[in-house]
Amino acid sequence: MTDEQKEMKKYVSAVERRLNMPRTVKARVMSDFQSAIAARRETGMTDEEIYAELGTPKKAAAELNEQMKEFTYRKSPWRFLFAGFAVYGGIRLLDKLWTIIVFWWATGGFQKTEAASIGIIGGADGPTAIFVTSPTWTHWVVPVLILVLGIYGFRRLCKCKQK
Repeated sequence: MTDEQKEMKKYVSAVERRLNMPRTVKARVMSDFQSAIAARRETGMTDEEIYAELGTPKKAAAELNEQMKEFTYRKSPWRFLFAGFAVYGGIRLLDKLWTIIVFWWATGGFQKTEAASIGIIGGADGPTAIFVTSPTWTHWVVPVLILVLGIYGFRRLCKCKQK
C-alpha cells in the first residue's frame, strides 16, 4: 500500500466513524462515497484536490448525515437517567470493594464463618428484636445489576431512530 492509499483509507475511515446511521445504510453510503472518490481520481484529480473539494472528514460526514437525515440516529434524553444508574452502581460496587479490602487488611484475611448470621436481642419482660443478615455474595448483586442496567440502557438510548 502506498502512502497516498494509506492517507485516503485514513480519510475514508474518519468519515465513516462520524456517520450516525445504521450499519447497513452506512455501508451503502460509504460504498457510494468511495465510488465518488474513484470517479474523481479517474477524471485526473489528485488526492489533495479531492480532499479540498470534499473538505475535512467532519464536514464530509456532516454533509452525508444531512443528506441521509431520515436514516440518522438521534440521542435520547433518557440516556442520562441510565448514565446515573451506571454511576450509582459503580460507586456502590467500589464502596463494597473498598470495605472488603479494608476488612481483609484489618483482620489479616477473610473468615469463612461470615456467610450469614442471626441475632436475637430481648428478654422475657421486654420487646424482642431479631436481626438477620444475608450472605455476603448478595451484597454484590444489586450494585452489579444497577451498573449493568445503566450501561446497557445508556448504550441503547444513544442510538434511537429519527422520528
